[in-house]
Amino acid sequence: MVDTLKSRTLEILEHLVGFDTTSYRSNMNLIDYVTNYLNRYDIQFEVIKNADNSKANLFATIGKNTNPGVILSGHTDVVPVEGQNWSADPFQLRIADGKAYGRGTCDMKGFIASVLAAVPKMVNANLACPIHIALSYDEEVGCVGVRHLLEFVKAKNLKVEACIIGEPSSLKPVTAHTGKHIFRCEFQGTAMHSSLAPGGVNAISYAADILSEINKLEKQAQSLVIDDDRFEFPHPTINIGKISGGKAVNIVAETCQFDVECRYPPGSSADFFTNTLPDLVRTQAHEPMFQKHASASARCEQVVEYPAFCGNFNSPASQLVRRLTGSNSDNAVNYGTEAGLFETSGYSSVVCGPGDINQAHQPDEFIELSQLDACDKMMNMLVRELSYEEVSA
Repeated sequence: MVDTLKSRTLEILEHLVGFDTTSYRSNMNLIDYVTNYLNRYDIQFEVIKNADNSKANLFATIGKNTNPGVILSGHTDVVPVEGQNWSADPFQLRIADGKAYGRGTCDMKGFIASVLAAVPKMVNANLACPIHIALSYDEEVGCVGVRHLLEFVKAKNLKVEACIIGEPSSLKPVTAHTGKHIFRCEFQGTAMHSSLAPGGVNAISYAADILSEINKLEKQAQSLVIDDDRFEFPHPTINIGKISGGKAVNIVAETCQFDVECRYPPGSSADFFTNTLPDLVRTQAHEPMFQKHASASARCEQVVEYPAFCGNFNSPASQLVRRLTGSNSDNAVNYGTEAGLFETSGYSSVVCGPGDINQAHQPDEFIELSQLDACDKMMNMLVRELSYEEVSA
């Protein structure tokens, strides 16, 4: 049975990887594939599109909504491959050395493939409570789609016992992770020949002043330690991840832009950062730039935010996953997922999925076939757990 399910999982994963669902692209081809697959089994589902119909969430229900159900949640988008040194086509599944290679195999199309492969077994089961499949878009750029998906789910007044977010955790239960704020800072100076530099407004110079202040905040963050040794870094972290500006070395830089993030574990706060950075940009960049030239300016805008996840070892979701996997560990991670949004929406949640997070976002991303096999077994156990009686796929 598991061997059949495993081959089905790899077949589905091959299709999913073949769709380039990088966050700046549409995911509609993948959604169409999933809807066609679900139609084969007469499964009820709804597609929730974004404003311009270029992307969509999907929410499917197997079984009757007579008792609180279980949500299996995954995101369909992947991070870009540009600039990475792949040894083969990242959007063509490749099996070698006990691993499945391809963009999204680990994060997190492997989990989605395992869930879809278990659909026939779910359909044939005499489920005591429903299984919901929730697929979102644009998780990688700020958990965008899931917010609309959760609005849809809440409007249906569904009773939910547990939500499993299948992000790569090596199938170990994760009950806590960091939240995140991303700010974009933009500086508009005045360009002129560098020989006249004192008469211009150098956007890069003012940006550098703010970056220096951010480095001071980063040192402050390291002192805000929480009492939770499950976290590798039990305090807020700051990263300046992207910067651009200027045209040439002999031109006073007219523009500069950088993106900076602050992550924080549950029980901590990013207030020291979110309350300070906009004021720094205003007082130490915008005001002096504007005083020097009326067309010069600086601005700071929050572009991404999602909450920290603070689950519970004894929550319904955590207890369910421990029964399914046999793992009694209680883990916390420094990366983020959609779990915090599910939890704050009132749904008992846990992160548990196949794959090692260290392989996510990397060139030649892969997932161990043994992890897919273990996830298939977890799906089998879930169906058995939620069924009145044993059934076959």
